Amino acid sequence: MAAVWIVTTGGPFDRGQQLVPGGAGTGPRVTGPPVPTVAPIAGDIVGLPSLGATPSTPEHGRLVLSLEGGVGGPWTAVWVYADGRVIWGDVGGYLPSGAPTEGATGFVEQKLTPAWIEFLQTQVISTGLFDDDLALLLDRTGFLSIRVRNGDRLVWVTWAVQLDLRVPMNPQPATPEQASALGGIHALLSDPASWPASAWEDEDPTTFVPSTYQVWLRVFLDQGDGPSLPVGAREWALLPTAAADILRQGTPVRRATYELTTDDVRALADALNEAGLEPWPSPGGEAILRYTLEHPEEPGYSLWVFVGPVLPHGGAIFLGPG
Repeated sequence: MAAVWIVTTGGPFDRGQQLVPGGAGTGPRVTGPPVPTVAPIAGDIVGLPSLGATPSTPEHGRLVLSLEGGVGGPWTAVWVYADGRVIWGDVGGYLPSGAPTEGATGFVEQKLTPAWIEFLQTQVISTGLFDDDLALLLDRTGFLSIRVRNGDRLVWVTWAVQLDLRVPMNPQPATPEQASALGGIHALLSDPASWPASAWEDEDPTTFVPSTYQVWLRVFLDQGDGPSLPVGAREWALLPTAAADILRQGTPVRRATYELTTDDVRALADALNEAGLEPWPSPGGEAILRYTLEHPEEPGYSLWVFVGPVLPHGGAIFLGPG
Protein backbone atom coordinates (compact mmCIF):
# COMPACT_ATOMS: atom_id res chain seq x y z
CA MET A 1 0.00 0.00 0.00
CA ALA A 2 3.05 2.27 0.04
CA ALA A 3 2.33 4.14 -3.19
CA VAL A 4 -1.34 4.67 -2.31
CA TRP A 5 -0.32 6.01 1.10
CA ILE A 6 1.95 8.54 -0.60
CA VAL A 7 -0.90 9.78 -2.77
CA THR A 8 -3.33 10.18 0.07
CA THR A 9 -1.01 11.63 2.69
CA GLY A 10 1.82 13.30 0.80
CA GLY A 11 4.36 11.45 2.96
CA PRO A 12 7.88 10.54 1.89
CA PHE A 13 8.54 7.61 -0.39
CA ASP A 14 11.24 5.08 -1.09
CA ARG A 15 11.99 4.85 -4.82
CA GLY A 16 12.74 1.17 -4.39
CA GLN A 17 9.29 0.31 -3.04
CA GLN A 18 7.05 -1.84 -5.21
CA LEU A 19 3.51 -0.89 -6.15
CA VAL A 20 1.66 -3.91 -4.74
CA PRO A 21 -1.68 -2.86 -3.19
CA GLY A 22 -3.98 -5.05 -1.17
CA GLY A 23 -6.30 -5.92 -4.05
CA ALA A 24 -7.25 -4.91 -7.56
CA GLY A 25 -9.42 -1.84 -7.39
CA THR A 26 -10.33 -2.41 -3.73
CA GLY A 27 -8.00 0.06 -2.05
CA PRO A 28 -9.06 3.49 -0.84
CA ARG A 29 -9.57 6.13 -3.50
CA VAL A 30 -9.49 9.76 -2.49
CA THR A 31 -12.31 11.78 -3.99
CA GLY A 32 -12.61 15.53 -3.93
CA PRO A 33 -15.65 17.76 -3.52
CA PRO A 34 -18.68 17.32 -5.80
CA VAL A 35 -18.05 17.70 -9.52
CA PRO A 36 -18.80 21.26 -10.65
CA THR A 37 -21.62 21.76 -13.11
CA VAL A 38 -20.78 23.31 -16.47
CA ALA A 39 -22.67 26.58 -16.75
CA PRO A 40 -21.67 28.18 -20.06
CA ILE A 41 -21.53 31.95 -20.31
CA ALA A 42 -23.12 33.75 -23.22
CA GLY A 43 -21.48 32.72 -26.49
CA ASP A 44 -19.92 29.56 -25.05
CA ILE A 45 -20.57 26.09 -26.46
CA VAL A 46 -20.44 23.30 -23.91
CA GLY A 47 -17.36 21.15 -24.52
CA LEU A 48 -15.45 23.87 -26.39
CA PRO A 49 -13.17 26.55 -24.92
CA SER A 50 -14.46 30.10 -24.63
CA LEU A 51 -14.35 32.19 -27.77
CA GLY A 52 -10.87 33.70 -28.10
CA ALA A 53 -9.27 31.38 -25.51
CA THR A 54 -5.54 30.90 -26.09
CA PRO A 55 -4.67 27.30 -27.06
CA SER A 56 -2.50 25.41 -24.60
CA THR A 57 1.20 25.32 -25.43
CA PRO A 58 3.31 23.66 -26.54
CA GLU A 59 0.91 22.14 -29.03
CA HIS A 60 2.91 18.90 -29.25
CA GLY A 61 4.45 16.80 -26.47
CA ARG A 62 6.25 13.50 -25.78
CA LEU A 63 3.99 11.11 -23.88
CA VAL A 64 5.61 9.46 -20.84
CA LEU A 65 2.66 7.81 -19.10
CA SER A 66 -1.10 7.49 -19.53
CA LEU A 67 -4.11 5.73 -18.06
CA GLU A 68 -7.59 5.50 -19.54
CA GLY A 69 -10.58 3.63 -18.15
CA GLY A 70 -11.79 2.48 -14.78
CA VAL A 71 -12.28 -0.59 -12.61
CA GLY A 72 -14.94 -0.55 -9.94
CA GLY A 73 -15.51 3.20 -10.26
CA PRO A 74 -15.68 6.17 -12.62
CA TRP A 75 -13.78 6.04 -15.88
CA THR A 76 -11.00 8.57 -15.86
CA ALA A 77 -8.06 9.50 -18.06
CA VAL A 78 -4.66 11.05 -17.39
CA TRP A 79 -1.74 11.79 -19.71
CA VAL A 80 1.74 12.75 -18.44
CA TYR A 81 4.26 14.42 -20.77
CA ALA A 82 8.03 14.77 -20.67
CA ASP A 83 7.78 18.56 -20.28
CA GLY A 84 5.93 18.05 -16.99
CA ARG A 85 2.41 18.69 -18.18
CA VAL A 86 -0.41 16.50 -16.97
CA ILE A 87 -3.79 16.56 -18.72
CA TRP A 88 -6.65 14.75 -17.06
CA GLY A 89 -10.39 14.46 -16.74
CA ASP A 90 -13.30 12.03 -16.70
CA VAL A 91 -13.79 10.18 -19.99
CA GLY A 92 -17.52 10.77 -19.49
CA GLY A 93 -16.86 14.49 -19.81
CA TYR A 94 -17.29 15.30 -16.10
CA LEU A 95 -14.96 17.97 -14.81
CA PRO A 96 -12.28 17.13 -12.24
CA SER A 97 -12.81 18.54 -8.77
CA GLY A 98 -11.75 22.16 -8.56
CA ALA A 99 -11.69 22.60 -12.35
CA PRO A 100 -12.64 25.98 -13.80
CA THR A 101 -16.06 25.80 -15.46
CA GLU A 102 -15.97 28.83 -17.77
CA GLY A 103 -15.26 27.60 -21.28
CA ALA A 104 -14.73 24.09 -19.88
CA THR A 105 -13.45 21.48 -22.31
CA GLY A 106 -13.82 18.61 -19.84
CA PHE A 107 -10.07 18.38 -19.23
CA VAL A 108 -7.57 20.37 -17.21
CA GLU A 109 -3.80 20.65 -17.22
CA GLN A 110 -1.15 21.28 -14.61
CA LYS A 111 2.63 20.94 -14.42
CA LEU A 112 4.46 18.35 -12.33
CA THR A 113 7.97 18.50 -10.91
CA PRO A 114 10.59 16.34 -12.68
CA ALA A 115 10.98 14.28 -9.50
CA TRP A 116 7.29 13.37 -9.41
CA ILE A 117 7.26 12.38 -13.08
CA GLU A 118 10.23 10.10 -12.40
CA PHE A 119 8.45 8.69 -9.36
CA LEU A 120 5.26 7.88 -11.30
CA GLN A 121 7.20 6.32 -14.16
CA THR A 122 9.34 4.25 -11.80
CA GLN A 123 6.36 3.01 -9.80
CA VAL A 124 4.55 1.79 -12.92
CA ILE A 125 7.60 0.12 -14.49
CA SER A 126 8.54 -1.53 -11.17
CA THR A 127 5.44 -3.75 -11.39
CA GLY A 128 7.26 -5.77 -14.08
CA LEU A 129 4.25 -5.67 -16.40
CA PHE A 130 5.71 -3.25 -18.93
CA ASP A 131 8.62 -5.07 -20.51
CA ASP A 132 6.46 -5.82 -23.57
CA ASP A 133 2.93 -5.01 -24.73
CA LEU A 134 0.45 -7.16 -22.83
CA ALA A 135 -3.29 -7.87 -22.99
CA LEU A 136 -4.90 -9.26 -19.83
CA LEU A 137 -8.41 -10.45 -19.06
CA LEU A 138 -10.49 -8.83 -16.33
CA ASP A 139 -12.98 -11.04 -14.52
CA ARG A 140 -15.50 -8.24 -13.92
CA THR A 141 -16.82 -5.10 -15.54
CA GLY A 142 -14.21 -2.50 -16.39
CA PHE A 143 -11.45 -1.52 -18.73
CA LEU A 144 -7.93 -0.11 -18.33
CA SER A 145 -5.39 0.94 -20.92
CA ILE A 146 -2.05 1.96 -19.43
CA ARG A 147 1.03 3.13 -21.32
CA VAL A 148 4.47 3.99 -19.98
CA ARG A 149 7.70 4.95 -21.68
CA ASN A 150 10.24 2.26 -20.84
CA GLY A 151 13.53 3.32 -22.39
CA ASP A 152 12.80 4.44 -25.93
CA ARG A 153 9.55 2.46 -26.22
CA LEU A 154 6.00 3.33 -25.23
CA VAL A 155 4.74 0.04 -23.79
CA TRP A 156 1.06 -0.60 -23.16
CA VAL A 157 -1.02 -2.99 -21.05
CA THR A 158 -4.76 -3.45 -21.51
CA TRP A 159 -6.95 -5.07 -18.87
CA ALA A 160 -10.55 -5.73 -19.84
CA VAL A 161 -13.35 -8.27 -20.13
CA GLN A 162 -13.03 -10.69 -23.04
CA LEU A 163 -16.15 -9.43 -24.81
CA ASP A 164 -14.81 -5.90 -24.91
CA LEU A 165 -13.86 -5.15 -28.52
CA ARG A 166 -10.85 -3.09 -27.39
CA VAL A 167 -9.02 -6.18 -26.10
CA PRO A 168 -6.46 -7.51 -28.60
CA MET A 169 -6.71 -11.09 -29.76
CA ASN A 170 -5.47 -13.91 -27.50
CA PRO A 171 -5.44 -12.02 -24.18
CA GLN A 172 -4.08 -13.82 -21.11
CA PRO A 173 -6.03 -14.23 -17.86
CA ALA A 174 -4.54 -11.88 -15.28
CA THR A 175 -2.88 -13.57 -12.33
CA PRO A 176 -3.86 -12.33 -8.84
CA GLU A 177 -0.49 -10.56 -8.61
CA GLN A 178 -0.99 -8.82 -11.97
CA ALA A 179 -4.52 -7.78 -11.06
CA SER A 180 -3.27 -6.42 -7.73
CA ALA A 181 -0.52 -4.40 -9.41
CA LEU A 182 -2.91 -2.97 -12.02
CA GLY A 183 -5.36 -2.03 -9.30
CA GLY A 184 -2.54 -0.21 -7.55
CA ILE A 185 -1.60 1.69 -10.72
CA HIS A 186 -5.23 2.72 -11.16
CA ALA A 187 -5.40 3.95 -7.55
CA LEU A 188 -2.17 5.89 -8.00
CA LEU A 189 -2.95 7.57 -11.32
CA SER A 190 -6.72 8.00 -11.52
CA ASP A 191 -7.01 11.03 -9.24
CA PRO A 192 -4.20 13.58 -9.78
CA ALA A 193 -6.08 16.09 -7.62
CA SER A 194 -5.16 13.91 -4.61
CA TRP A 195 -1.41 14.07 -5.27
CA PRO A 196 0.54 16.12 -2.69
CA ALA A 197 1.21 19.81 -3.25
CA SER A 198 4.94 19.07 -3.45
CA ALA A 199 4.32 17.12 -6.69
CA TRP A 200 3.28 20.24 -8.59
CA GLU A 201 5.16 23.16 -10.10
CA ASP A 202 1.84 24.90 -10.79
CA GLU A 203 -0.42 25.58 -7.83
CA ASP A 204 -3.78 25.21 -9.57
CA PRO A 205 -5.10 23.35 -12.62
CA THR A 206 -6.19 25.34 -15.66
CA THR A 207 -8.47 24.44 -18.54
CA PHE A 208 -6.84 22.41 -21.30
CA VAL A 209 -7.49 24.33 -24.52
CA PRO A 210 -6.94 22.10 -27.58
CA SER A 211 -5.66 23.46 -30.88
CA THR A 212 -7.61 20.88 -32.87
CA TYR A 213 -10.50 18.46 -32.46
CA GLN A 214 -11.57 15.26 -34.14
CA VAL A 215 -15.17 14.77 -35.22
CA TRP A 216 -16.53 11.23 -35.51
CA LEU A 217 -19.66 10.26 -37.44
CA ARG A 218 -21.37 7.07 -36.25
CA VAL A 219 -24.63 5.41 -37.22
CA PHE A 220 -26.59 3.68 -34.48
CA LEU A 221 -29.79 1.74 -34.07
CA ASP A 222 -31.97 2.37 -31.01
CA GLN A 223 -30.27 5.49 -29.62
CA GLY A 224 -26.76 4.12 -29.43
CA ASP A 225 -27.66 0.86 -27.71
CA GLY A 226 -27.62 -1.14 -30.93
CA PRO A 227 -24.79 -1.90 -33.35
CA SER A 228 -22.70 0.78 -35.02
CA LEU A 229 -23.14 0.81 -38.81
CA PRO A 230 -20.95 2.19 -41.64
CA VAL A 231 -21.44 5.82 -42.63
CA GLY A 232 -22.26 6.42 -46.29
CA ALA A 233 -23.94 8.90 -48.61
CA ARG A 234 -27.30 8.16 -47.03
CA GLU A 235 -26.05 9.32 -43.64
CA TRP A 236 -24.22 12.35 -45.00
CA ALA A 237 -27.55 13.46 -46.45
CA LEU A 238 -28.91 13.82 -42.90
CA LEU A 239 -26.40 16.60 -42.18
CA PRO A 240 -27.24 20.21 -42.97
CA THR A 241 -25.36 21.28 -46.12
CA ALA A 242 -23.29 23.90 -44.27
CA ALA A 243 -22.22 21.36 -41.62
CA ALA A 244 -21.31 18.73 -44.23
CA ASP A 245 -19.21 21.27 -46.14
CA ILE A 246 -17.24 22.19 -42.99
CA LEU A 247 -16.56 18.53 -42.21
CA ARG A 248 -15.37 17.77 -45.73
CA GLN A 249 -12.84 20.61 -45.47
CA GLY A 250 -11.26 18.94 -42.44
CA THR A 251 -8.35 16.51 -42.54
CA PRO A 252 -9.50 12.89 -42.92
CA VAL A 253 -8.14 10.71 -40.11
CA ARG A 254 -9.94 7.48 -40.94
CA ARG A 255 -13.35 6.53 -42.25
CA ALA A 256 -15.98 9.07 -41.16
CA THR A 257 -13.49 10.86 -38.87
CA TYR A 258 -12.10 14.35 -39.53
CA GLU A 259 -9.68 16.66 -37.73
CA LEU A 260 -10.71 20.32 -37.51
CA THR A 261 -9.41 23.45 -35.87
CA THR A 262 -11.30 24.66 -32.82
CA ASP A 263 -12.71 27.55 -34.87
CA ASP A 264 -13.98 25.13 -37.51
CA VAL A 265 -15.60 22.94 -34.84
CA ARG A 266 -17.30 26.04 -33.46
CA ALA A 267 -18.55 26.84 -36.97
CA LEU A 268 -19.76 23.23 -37.31
CA ALA A 269 -21.71 23.52 -34.05
CA ASP A 270 -23.18 26.85 -35.18
CA ALA A 271 -24.28 25.28 -38.48
CA LEU A 272 -25.98 22.40 -36.67
CA ASN A 273 -27.62 24.77 -34.18
CA GLU A 274 -28.86 27.08 -36.93
CA ALA A 275 -30.47 24.06 -38.63
CA GLY A 276 -32.59 23.56 -35.51
CA LEU A 277 -30.53 20.77 -33.95
CA GLU A 278 -29.55 20.84 -30.30
CA PRO A 279 -26.45 19.34 -28.65
CA TRP A 280 -26.91 16.21 -26.60
CA PRO A 281 -28.16 17.38 -23.18
CA SER A 282 -25.68 17.32 -20.29
CA PRO A 283 -27.86 17.37 -17.15
CA GLY A 284 -25.04 16.05 -14.96
CA GLY A 285 -22.55 18.77 -15.88
CA GLU A 286 -20.66 16.91 -18.61
CA ALA A 287 -18.47 19.01 -20.90
CA ILE A 288 -19.33 16.99 -24.02
CA LEU A 289 -20.35 18.24 -27.45
CA ARG A 290 -22.31 15.73 -29.51
CA TYR A 291 -25.44 15.68 -31.66
CA THR A 292 -27.96 13.06 -32.69
CA LEU A 293 -29.68 13.33 -36.07
CA GLU A 294 -32.71 11.06 -36.31
CA HIS A 295 -33.68 9.62 -39.68
CA PRO A 296 -37.09 11.16 -40.47
CA GLU A 297 -38.52 7.95 -41.92
CA GLU A 298 -36.84 5.28 -39.77
CA PRO A 299 -37.42 5.53 -36.00
CA GLY A 300 -34.42 4.40 -33.95
CA TYR A 301 -32.01 4.93 -36.87
CA SER A 302 -29.76 7.91 -36.19
CA LEU A 303 -26.49 9.60 -37.11
CA TRP A 304 -24.40 10.66 -34.14
CA VAL A 305 -21.79 13.42 -34.32
CA PHE A 306 -19.10 13.26 -31.60
CA VAL A 307 -16.48 15.94 -30.94
CA GLY A 308 -13.27 15.09 -29.03
CA PRO A 309 -10.12 17.15 -28.30
CA VAL A 310 -6.75 16.18 -29.81
CA LEU A 311 -3.99 15.79 -27.23
CA PRO A 312 -0.34 16.92 -27.54
CA HIS A 313 0.86 13.43 -28.55
CA GLY A 314 -1.63 13.38 -31.44
CA GLY A 315 -4.27 11.07 -29.99
CA ALA A 316 -7.86 12.23 -29.69
CA ILE A 317 -10.24 11.64 -26.78
CA PHE A 318 -13.38 9.82 -27.85
CA LEU A 319 -16.31 10.93 -25.72
CA GLY A 320 -19.29 8.72 -26.30
CA PRO A 321 -20.47 5.20 -27.20
CA GLY A 322 -19.59 3.21 -30.28
